[in-house]
Amino acid sequence: MADFVMRFGVSLPNSLVEKFDKAIDELGYENRSKAIMDSIEEFLIAKKPQHSGELIGTISYLYNHHVSDVNRKLVDLQHGFEGTITSTMHAHITHNECVEVLIVSGESDEIHRLYGGISSLRGVKTCEFSVLNVKD
Repeated sequence: MADFVMRFGVSLPNSLVEKFDKAIDELGYENRSKAIMDSIEEFLIAKKPQHSGELIGTISYLYNHHVSDVNRKLVDLQHGFEGTITSTMHAHITHNECVEVLIVSGESDEIHRLYGGISSLRGVKTCEFSVLNVKD
């Protein structure tokens, strides 16, 4: 039995749509729907916790510090994970953009909640989580 197909609308900046259209054309996609479906599948794989138990890793993200309240939200979020974040590094990249790297240690579920909280904030452009070691 085939899955029911659902249509939904998405609002995106024109510049992002133009880049997306150029990329899917270069990759040989016949339409946006298939490219978006593949992108969502990759998103789900990337965001899904793949490890359980105690981990050591990094969360690194690029964000626009001029986006309304993003600095306060990031600080508030980090303060809620004081036992998980062991160290932070902050760098100014451009007038608008900053990079932060968090070294994290603790339960996988807790680290993934922090990662999800950061990556979902408006103003955060990219966010990556890397597992460096699984604690025994």
